[in-house]
Amino acid sequence: MSQVWFITGASRGLGRAIANAALAEGHSVVATTRNGSFTDVGAEHRDRLLVMPLDVTAPELSAYTEVVDAAIARFGRIDVLVNNAGYGALTLFEESDEAQVRAAFETNVFGLMRVTRAVLPSMRRQMAGHLFNISSLAGYVGGGALYSATKFAVTGFTESLAVELSPFGIKVTNVAPGYFRTDFLDSSSVQFKTANELPDYETSRQARLGFLQQANHNQNGDPDALGRLLVHVASTNHPPLHLPVGMDAIDGIEQHQRALSTDIATWRDKSTATAHDSV
Repeated sequence: MSQVWFITGASRGLGRAIANAALAEGHSVVATTRNGSFTDVGAEHRDRLLVMPLDVTAPELSAYTEVVDAAIARFGRIDVLVNNAGYGALTLFEESDEAQVRAAFETNVFGLMRVTRAVLPSMRRQMAGHLFNISSLAGYVGGGALYSATKFAVTGFTESLAVELSPFGIKVTNVAPGYFRTDFLDSSSVQFKTANELPDYETSRQARLGFLQQANHNQNGDPDALGRLLVHVASTNHPPLHLPVGMDAIDGIEQHQRALSTDIATWRDKSTATAHDSV
């Protein structure tokens, strides 16, 4: 059955790949981008595509509801929301400042929440819908403190939404990609700049920069394959709540689970001894 997809950050990277995959399968797409640009669309898709400008850092809810209203006016409904807009705040925590922390959460968390708040009323009326929140491997495994903090927040938000929205038939999936070959690590998408460069972090900072520069455009993940996967998941009756994507994501999360299990086993007796004595 044809669906209407609403995708944020759709101009490039994973967002564009997801939009292309949905269009290729005959679905309609509302593609939102910061500047309203979505180029190189085949003529066969144009009647099923609505491109709208949307800055997810805008604080007013009306900025989001206007876009949602336009989408429903054009296509009649929204079946799938993909919260994809975001950027990589990869500055080391102690070298960042309050403004950088707030900027990371403004885009990656609060913007995602605003879009969700604007879309949910229509899905509740339909008693159906599917939310894909694009988190990250970094939403399960700590790495860059700022970025991981935002993506852990997305993961926790998504898990909680799944509980709150289940009575309305709305399905929720937390998508956790590993490294995918997009421009995510380009200067246009990632923040490396330090607010307060500290000599003690010089070695770790340079090692991180070197790793990321080497990884840029050499990542193993194929964005088009991820797009096709999400389109397939949206067609299933029982989609997963957690969807790690890529072998690196699966390996990293499984390693994290083993470390968590080890800590629980090691400290189980002392941890459970914190209970009140039985009366």
